[in-house]
Order: sequence, then C-alpha cells, then structure tokens
Amino acid sequence: MLLSVASQPAQAGDGLDLRLPLLSAQGQQPLAADATGPVDADGVSAFFSDWAELLARARASQPNWSSPLVTTTGLLEERLRFDAEALHSGNGTSTTVLDGGRGLDLIVSDSNEIQLAAAPYDTRTSRSGKGALSGFGDWPFLRVEQRLVSSPESSGDYVVTAWLSVQAPTGIKSLTSGAWTFSPTVAFGKGWANFDIQGTVGVTVPTSHTEVQGHQIQTNIALQYHVLDVLWPEVEVNWTYYSDGQRGGLNQVYLTTGLVLGRFSLGDHMRFTFGGGYQIAAAPSYRAKPLTPAEDHAWLFTSRLNFQ
Repeated sequence: MLLSVASQPAQAGDGLDLRLPLLSAQGQQPLAADATGPVDADGVSAFFSDWAELLARARASQPNWSSPLVTTTGLLEERLRFDAEALHSGNGTSTTVLDGGRGLDLIVSDSNEIQLAAAPYDTRTSRSGKGALSGFGDWPFLRVEQRLVSSPESSGDYVVTAWLSVQAPTGIKSLTSGAWTFSPTVAFGKGWANFDIQGTVGVTVPTSHTEVQGHQIQTNIALQYHVLDVLWPEVEVNWTYYSDGQRGGLNQVYLTTGLVLGRFSLGDHMRFTFGGGYQIAAAPSYRAKPLTPAEDHAWLFTSRLNFQ
C-alpha cells in the first residue's frame, strides 16, 4: 500500500520492512531462540548497539527539525510522546483531551516507522451543566509510515513521507463515530538554514456512518524558525474540508501559534522536548448545528522523550 522508495537523499531503495533491527552481532548469524538457556549478554549488547546504529543512520539521512505542535512531521522519530489539549467550543462546552492519539513512535528500518498510539481520554463540562462526560474517544491505534525521499541540512534539507493511519471505533457512546477509519496521508518539508516548512495532506475515509462523519480532506502547514539551539517558535494553519456528512460542503480553519523547546539531553541516548501553544478558529462563523467549528479556541501542550 505504501510506495517502496527508501529515504537516502533523492535515491530509490528498499521497500517497507517491519522487521526489528538486527538481532545478532554484525556479520554473524541470528541468535537461536532458547527459552531454557542462559541469556547471551553479548547478543543483547549487540542488539542494542545495532539498534542505536539504525537510529543514527535514519536521523543522519534527514533534516534535524523539531516536530510541530499540531502538524505531524514527516521525519522518522524514535520517541514517546504525550500531548494534552484544553478545548473551548462556541456552545459553551470545555473539553480536556489527554494524549489525543499520540504515543510510541518506533523506527524499524532505515526508512520506516510505526506508531502505536493510546486512545484519547476526554473530560467535558459546560456552563449549563448539560452534556458533561468523561471517557475514551475512538482509538487511532496504528500508523505505518514510509519515508520516500529525504536529505539532511548539509545537502538538500527536505523530506517526503507517506503513511496510513487506522482508527478503531472504541470510544464511549458520546465520543465514537461508530466506524473504522483509514487516513492515507502524504507529509513533506523543506528547510532553508534556520527556517523550515512542514506540512501534510490527507484524506479521512470512514467505512460506515458517512452520513454523520463524512469524508474529510485535511491539510496542515507549519512554519518554524530555529533560535538559540533549543527554541522553535512556530505558526500553523490547519484546514479541513468536509465533502459530505453532517458538515458537507463546510470548511474549518484553525490558526496556531506556539513554541517548542528542545532537545535537552538526559543522557547518552535520551533527549527531552516540550512546548505549548494557543489555537483559534479562523473560519467559518459559529454555527450551533452541526457544531462548526468544532472548537472556538484551545490551549495545547506537548512533551516528547526521544530515545536517540
């Protein structure tokens, strides 16, 4: 489903490979599985050494930008990410969303990444006291990513990536779409010295209940500038077009300003990043039914623990 093009600078290569990194020392046969024998300390050491080399190769062949607050980066990452959002809608409801579909990103080859995400947890209140709820939303549990082409800052400073995300309808009654959803997406980015642009274009395709959720075209653009080694101020535009469903024919546009700080070293192979921002709905004008835009304004927070 994903194109089989590797991420070396502007060169074609191997296709999707979801095997774990090398399981034995370089140049040797893989270690035999022996559930009853002693643990091979040299083999374990070689495994982590080869994994570290894989991460280093993957990052060395792409730019070294920071991931934006909202726009999903096309860069391969090895990290644990946790986000939180405080959303305020025009109808008077306020919702706190924990995690929001972020989770564990794993680089599994020189050009492939998978994400294993947690389900978002929502807590909603309102001025009227009606509609309060707490529970999990639908679960975007898996993203399979193929980096197509990339180049580090020293040569071209760009990246193009494709991925497929899968969401399961596991949320509570008030928060579920009732449909499995697939989201094929293309991400891209280009840098010029300390400035970079990152973006995505994707389609949300529900397998049922399209009369409510509808098909959506989503585009995100983030503009970043790198200052003083660890500061990444940014501006983002997040646009959604509903081709059908309850919001059929409507557009929804958000503007986000924010600051990401990092990466701060926590050891030889661990880095920490955090950041925050403020998002406002730029269009359309508020309408109650169907509620559009879904949020009037929001406070955003992100934290990332990188294992490389």
